[in-house]
Amino acid sequence: MPLVTSEYVEINLIGVILLLTMLFSVMGKYEKSEEHSRFISMIFMNILILLADIGICLMKYHGTRNQILLNHVFCVVYFILHSWFVYEWAQYVIMRLYPRHQSGMIRKILFLLPSVINSVLAALTPFTGWIYTISDTNVYQRGPFIWLPFLMALFYWVVSLFVVLREWIHPSRGREKGEYSTLIIFPIPVLIGNLLQMRFYGLSIVWVCSAISLLILFIHIQNGQLSRDKLTGLYNRGQTSIQLQWESDHIRTMTDLLFAVMFDLDNFKKINDTYGHLSGDKALCHIAEVLKQNCRKSDFISRYGGDEFLLIGHVRHVQEIDAIISRIDDALKEINRTEQLPFTLSVSAGYDFCCQEDNVTVDSLLNAADAKMYEAKRRKKQGLQTDTEVCAG
Repeated sequence: MPLVTSEYVEINLIGVILLLTMLFSVMGKYEKSEEHSRFISMIFMNILILLADIGICLMKYHGTRNQILLNHVFCVVYFILHSWFVYEWAQYVIMRLYPRHQSGMIRKILFLLPSVINSVLAALTPFTGWIYTISDTNVYQRGPFIWLPFLMALFYWVVSLFVVLREWIHPSRGREKGEYSTLIIFPIPVLIGNLLQMRFYGLSIVWVCSAISLLILFIHIQNGQLSRDKLTGLYNRGQTSIQLQWESDHIRTMTDLLFAVMFDLDNFKKINDTYGHLSGDKALCHIAEVLKQNCRKSDFISRYGGDEFLLIGHVRHVQEIDAIISRIDDALKEINRTEQLPFTLSVSAGYDFCCQEDNVTVDSLLNAADAKMYEAKRRKKQGLQTDTEVCAG
């Protein structure tokens, strides 16, 4: 085996081992979500592409009929997965930024179309030679439309980059911009690999570069777990302090209303004492899930401590805060109606808000919301309101 071929195979195998290590690390470790499934899907596809690339390399100059047929299989798999990998990445970005996003049927079809077209072209290429050809000595060669798979993939790269940049620069996204940096960095190694591969024939480094990109994303996911509360999956107190500092640094430049809502799980001690701490944990997890499902992606949600939860966000009108709390109230009522829990789930909530002109600090805003939450809880105990109690700023 020529030295160049052996080095090429070794590099791809290193990429496969790297991807398998990530795969075993993430499978079954984190809560199941579409975002998590997309990440695993990208790892699987990257592994298959690298293995197909190795197969194409090893088939060179082995020209029996069966070996040529096998080389066609490797090539078709390679080019079909080329655009589907980037399609999965674009879907991952959308789910990461908009976890409750639901596309209409027409939009789904249009978004699928480039990958479907690429798959059809790749599947027909053994008969047409459009994307590649295989010589009698079983050597892969580029076809006249080799640029098509790269063009289809570029469509998804551009869409995902546009979505991330739009979120990054949007004035109402009250989050640290570092949260978006990984999503911007991810395509760079792959795009550089594509440009080099198109420029220098025989060089094939795109999918090793994509393995490096997945490693960057994997490290980001791992680091993100350090900022999460292990029980509920919400942000923890440490990450809350970071977010509060960010809000404090930007409070004089914001163009909308900054608000803070404090939630307290009613009768938490009674649930623990009557039904046990496992039931108490279950109650906290229910509250956390309701908050995740009924707040906006741009909102910051944390388990502030014990049975208290904090919501920080930006709105243009106070009514938007009331709408969020109303959705949470309705969701808790639905759980009480359908889940047949031995206890009733409800929260007391208090919120306050400010604009750029107000002479307040983030700490004073938080203290005001906390005080109003305790006022809501006091009123509920006095029997002045039976549903989710809210005291507003």
